[in-house]
Amino acid sequence: MYAPPQLSVVIPAHNALRWLPGAVASLGPAAQIEILVVDDRSEDGTADYLRGIAASDRRLRPLTATGAGPAAARNLGLAAAQAPLVAFLDADDRWRRGKLAAQLELHRLYPEIGFSFTDHRCFAEDGTELPGGFARCPSFAARHSMRREAFMLDHDGQAAIYAEPLVATSTVMARTALLRAVGGFNEQLQRSEDWDLWLHLAACAPVGCLPRPFADRLVRAVDPDGAEGLARRLSRRRVADAYADPVSRLDDAALALCRTSQLALEADGAALAGRRVQAALLRLSAFAQQPSRNMAREAACDLLGIRAAAQRVP
Repeated sequence: MYAPPQLSVVIPAHNALRWLPGAVASLGPAAQIEILVVDDRSEDGTADYLRGIAASDRRLRPLTATGAGPAAARNLGLAAAQAPLVAFLDADDRWRRGKLAAQLELHRLYPEIGFSFTDHRCFAEDGTELPGGFARCPSFAARHSMRREAFMLDHDGQAAIYAEPLVATSTVMARTALLRAVGGFNEQLQRSEDWDLWLHLAACAPVGCLPRPFADRLVRAVDPDGAEGLARRLSRRRVADAYADPVSRLDDAALALCRTSQLALEADGAALAGRRVQAALLRLSAFAQQPSRNMAREAACDLLGIRAAAQRVP
């Protein structure tokens, strides 16, 4: 007898065959899920891989998108989802053991939750662990660092999600009906469409949080002055501007903290791309807006790295 899945996992994939098998394997053997892998016009053999694995894993359903980007690909998966809850996993990320059970239990206990998210860890392509997760969100950490069990964000949860980069897409689990009711991801946004959706959902329903790192997120180096770096900055500013008014009514301080967080994100990207001078200047700008011991220390580390590199030059 057919038992409908409890959870639909949506994985958009565009030329990500290098990482995709690991992402699928990280879901584990849970029988109560369906896995919707959306091939967004890949040219690296993803389609053949999906046909092969679908033959041996009945939970997996390959879908084909048009190459319009991750927002459209995730929306295609959302439209096909058969479960009352949807979780998202990027093809180059991984879930950690225990995530599925813990998050499903949170939604069972609090069915009014619109979506939930967990802490996460960040890694570079060479496996180096990078700063990230809740530890990169000092305001949120100051309020909730003592928590070990799942909890609900306060009434100003939207402001917290706006102020700092709390929510990684690969940690999110959400009610399918609510996702569909708000129209899913905004396909007019080619970047930051996920942040836009979490802010939208936070205005509609309570938000749950699991303060344990239940996912690993891959962070790729991007030239901050290149086309991709510019596109990311413009999209983040567009989303920030769109939600500034409602967020200011919840917490005025969130607007300034958001600007600081965006500078810190840009600094992280510059450092990962090897632009240490630019990273140090961005961190100092962030420190000037919101003094933080961590930001000052990281700016100093960038500057020391520059000095060490200069000393090695013959």
